Amino acid sequence: MLFDDAMYEVLQTGRYDFLTGRRADIGTVLGDLFERIIFSFFEWLNLDALSINVPGGFNINTIATIFAVVGLIIIAITMVILYRALSRPRQDVDYDLSDIFEELANRNYTVEELLNISQTAGDRRISVRYGYIAVLLALDEKEIIRISPSATNRIIFREIKNAAPGLANPFLQVVDVFHLSWFGYKNVDDEDFLNFSGVVSALVNEVGEPK
Repeated sequence: MLFDDAMYEVLQTGRYDFLTGRRADIGTVLGDLFERIIFSFFEWLNLDALSINVPGGFNINTIATIFAVVGLIIIAITMVILYRALSRPRQDVDYDLSDIFEELANRNYTVEELLNISQTAGDRRISVRYGYIAVLLALDEKEIIRISPSATNRIIFREIKNAAPGLANPFLQVVDVFHLSWFGYKNVDDEDFLNFSGVVSALVNEVGEPK
């Protein structure tokens, strides 16, 4: 494949939309929106029509202008807050996994036993928890990761990415469901749980027998 052809294929991926102009800069989008709001506001306000003299030489046009300026300041502050919220990078939370590692240390589980607990548990949160633990144990047995009391999912992900890059993204899918269910107390519906179980099974089977 020629270099130009290779670069063309790379630039078709979503991460390069900004470079190729397929995705608008959020700052530009917000700026255009802000400008449209300003012009619409002044058209609606129609200062000339509101120019009414009152006793004492005070003009209602002045009051309208003050309200317009205050309104624009509020809009500007709102747009800045929105821009910062949308452009702020995602911050991953490192949850405490010590209880999981302690349970693995105190109980001589096998991966098959953990999968069985996950599949037969009557509580969906318990099912997700033990499916996640089954993945950890399988990865540890294969020496892709090393389970330790100080480990976090960020550390585990980094180890997987270095040792078995192909398993990194499936592991993140398992972690996301586990975080939402176990730490976030979010309900995992049947479809999401079916997908979760499929990824867990694929990871365990991909890892295979320990070294």
